[in-house]
Amino acid sequence: MAESEGAGMPEGQIRRGMIASTVEGSTYTIWTGALSGSFLTGMALYLGAGGFALGILGALQSLSTMMQLLVAPLVSGLAHRRNCMALFAGTQRVGGALAGLLALWLLPPPASLYVFVALQVLAWVANAPTSVLWHGYMCDLVPMDVRGRYFAQRNAWTTLVSMLTVLLYGQILDRWPGRPGFTALCLAALAAALVNLYWWFQHPELPRGDSRGSHSFWESLRVPLTRPGPHLTAAGFYAAWGVAQGLATPFYPVILVQYLGLSFSTVSWLTTLSSLASILTAPLWGRWEDRVGQPRAIGVLALGLASVPLWYLLGGKLGLPPLILGHVVYGSSSMGMNLANQTLNMRLAPREDRTSYFAFFAAATGLTGFLTPVLVGPLTGSHLAQLFVCSALLSATLSLFWVLRLEARVEAQMGTLVTSK
Repeated sequence: MAESEGAGMPEGQIRRGMIASTVEGSTYTIWTGALSGSFLTGMALYLGAGGFALGILGALQSLSTMMQLLVAPLVSGLAHRRNCMALFAGTQRVGGALAGLLALWLLPPPASLYVFVALQVLAWVANAPTSVLWHGYMCDLVPMDVRGRYFAQRNAWTTLVSMLTVLLYGQILDRWPGRPGFTALCLAALAAALVNLYWWFQHPELPRGDSRGSHSFWESLRVPLTRPGPHLTAAGFYAAWGVAQGLATPFYPVILVQYLGLSFSTVSWLTTLSSLASILTAPLWGRWEDRVGQPRAIGVLALGLASVPLWYLLGGKLGLPPLILGHVVYGSSSMGMNLANQTLNMRLAPREDRTSYFAFFAAATGLTGFLTPVLVGPLTGSHLAQLFVCSALLSATLSLFWVLRLEARVEAQMGTLVTSK
C-alpha cells in the first residue's frame, strides 16, 4: 500500500486508521437505523406529524450537507481534526437520541412534535463540521490508488450492519408498537452513539489538512467559484439532481408506512433487500469506477435511480413485487452513486483549498436537497403520485443530459487539471 496523501504515515498506522473509520461508520449506521428513514417517519407520525414536518425530517441529511459551507471557515486548517470531528459527531448522535426520549416521555402533544423536530434539526446541523472535515481527513488517510476499493468495502460493512439492525428494529416495533418500541430504538441509538464516540478517538491524529489555514466565509465561497473547472460542472449537476430526487426520495418511507400501510417488519425486510443489493454490488461498483472513472459511472447510476419512484407507485397497484425491485435498484444504484460522488470530489479538490472545495460542493448539492422536500412536503397529502412522476421524469432527463453533454466535458476538464498539476 502506498503512503497516504500528504500524511507520510507508515502502512500499519494507515491500516489501523482505515479499520477505525470502518467500525465508526458501522456504529453510526446503528444510530441512523433508529433515527432516520422509515422509523424516524414512524416516530414522527406517532407524535402527530403532517406533511411539512415530514418534509423537514426527510431533508435532515441535506440540511447538514448545506451547512458545511457556513462552518468550513471555522474548521479549515485545524491542527486537531480528529478531536473536532469527535466533538460534533458526538453532539449529533447523543443529542438526537436524547431528543427522541424527551419527546416520547416528558412533553405533551403537540409540543413533543415541535421539540422533537427542532432538536433533530439542531443535531444534524451540529454534524456539519464533522462532515466537512471528514472528507479532507480521509483524503489524507487513504492512499489514492485504493480509495475506490476501500470505500466500497467500508460502505459494504456499514450497509451490512445497517441491514441487521433495521431487521431487529422492525421486529421491535411490530412487537411493541407505539411509545415502548420507539423508546427501545432511542435507547439503542444512544448506546450506539457512545460506542461511536469511542471509535472516533481510535482514529490517528493527522497533520493539518489545508496548507493555507483558515479562510473567511467569502473566501471559502470565492475560491471554488472563481476557478473554472470540473468541480463547477459537477456541482451544478448535483444541485439540479437534488431538486429531482428531493421530490420523491425523502417521502419513500411515507408511501410505505402511511399510504400503503405496511407493517414495520415488512418495511424492514424491504430495507434489508436494499442493503443486500448495496453489499453485493459495492465491490463491483468500486472496481468498475476505478477502471472507467467516476464521470462514466454517474450517468449509468443516475438512470437507475430515476426509475425508483415509478416502482414505488406501481407497488400501490401491484403489491410487493415492484417494491422489491425498486428497493434492489435503489440500494445498488445509490451505493454506486455515493461512491462515485465521494471519490470524484476527492479527486477534484486541490489539497491547499480542500475544505473550501468540499464545503462548496456540499452546499450546492445540499441546498436543493433540503429546500425541495421542505417546500413540497405539504403537497404529499394529495399530490404524492404526481411528485413521484415528476421526480422520475426530471431525474431521467438529467441522467441523459449528463451522458450526452456533461460527461465528456468533465473528463476533458479533469484531464486539463491533471496536466496543470
